Amino acid sequence: SPAMNFIKGHLEASDAPVFKADGVSVPLGRYQFDNESGRAAKPCVFGIRPEHIAFGEAARAMPFTAESTVEIVDPMGSDTLVWTKLGGQILSFRVEADKTLRSGDAIRIGFDPARASLFDAETDSRL
Repeated sequence: SPAMNFIKGHLEASDAPVFKADGVSVPLGRYQFDNESGRAAKPCVFGIRPEHIAFGEAARAMPFTAESTVEIVDPMGSDTLVWTKLGGQILSFRVEADKTLRSGDAIRIGFDPARASLFDAETDSRL
């Protein structure tokens, strides 16, 4: 099973918290913080599992979407692992084996931030 994706960035605190990393802003309105102190502005790491990331038409139905470019495609039998970038950092996601993607393809990816995990960059504690 591919490892969780980790994207380094920072949390902007407000009534509607946002995770930011290199030009990407992920609204966290649907994210369930472990406690209110976790909402404070700080460096953090956004974690999302490859199986929780959609692409193409399925991505359009997600609360967060972004345009990206396919970097690497790795067929693994029953599914394919695809690498792209988000916030200037590598991100992998799974697709069905019958999907045809090639390096350089422009794609739309998406996910629900409620399925992610946010970690304090200093303590590694879940926020």
